[in-house]
Amino acid sequence: LYRNHRPENPPEWKLGMPLRFKTLEIKRYSWNDAVMGELSAGPEALDDFILIKADGLPTYNFAHIVDDFEMKVTHVIRGSEYVASTPKYLSLYEALEIKPPILAHLPHILAPEGNKKLGKRDGAKSVSEYRADGILPEAMLNFLAQLGWNDGTEQEIFTKEELIEKFSLDRVQKSGARFDEQRLLWLNGQWIRKISLEDLFERVQDFWGENAKNASEEYKREVLGLVFDRLKTLKDLPLASEYFFAEQQADLEMISKNKQLKKLEKSQVAELLSLVIFELEQLEEWNDDKIQELLNRL
Repeated sequence: LYRNHRPENPPEWKLGMPLRFKTLEIKRYSWNDAVMGELSAGPEALDDFILIKADGLPTYNFAHIVDDFEMKVTHVIRGSEYVASTPKYLSLYEALEIKPPILAHLPHILAPEGNKKLGKRDGAKSVSEYRADGILPEAMLNFLAQLGWNDGTEQEIFTKEELIEKFSLDRVQKSGARFDEQRLLWLNGQWIRKISLEDLFERVQDFWGENAKNASEEYKREVLGLVFDRLKTLKDLPLASEYFFAEQQADLEMISKNKQLKKLEKSQVAELLSLVIFELEQLEEWNDDKIQELLNRL
């Protein structure tokens, strides 16, 4: 404890010198954490920590308690690394005669392998990067809310309003949750199909490919209506819609590398392709099942 340090000629404190808090009583503290449950720490967790730094600015340990009190904050939710500092905060609450708010400490978000805390080396991105990648805010909110929380049902798609209604700290798990980007992509695809086509059209304006640049708004809206259910992100739009805006080059390797077709003469292949084109032009119902049925028959 700093109180045990006794210089022979202690100077009078003035601004420009660090100011320490003398803990009222070195004792064991016990408290209820809204996520972790009943916790306690012995005297070894306490010390006479600095309140004001030498530059005159308050430390986080001091400032956040005063600020939360002034702002009438009811819940303080932090990462689990702050559990060790809670006894210090409780001693300061006690000294200031402030009733502590509800405290909750959340477990770390883990890397995809689940063996360590998520970091940049594990592919963690900023929110702006996910936005540029075509992730919808609804999907991101849905994903983050379910990292270590569920409402006890099988429901996976939640609106913001549903999350506000159903979320509770007592359903947050104590262990860390893996950051599974594949699940984020799945949720994003679900939300792309969930919002209205008109809303989606407004959101994809910056994601069209170069060949769609000169197309009319009406045509692009029709194209979007055909391809939207194939998108996992908005960034997938150029590839999914490219053949609506540019003449596609034939991929002859699909024939030359096919075990059956590569045995045929070029004239036979040409005859088959002509037959397929003719039959497709006669098709009255243009849907997946009818097209597959026709191709199987040929």
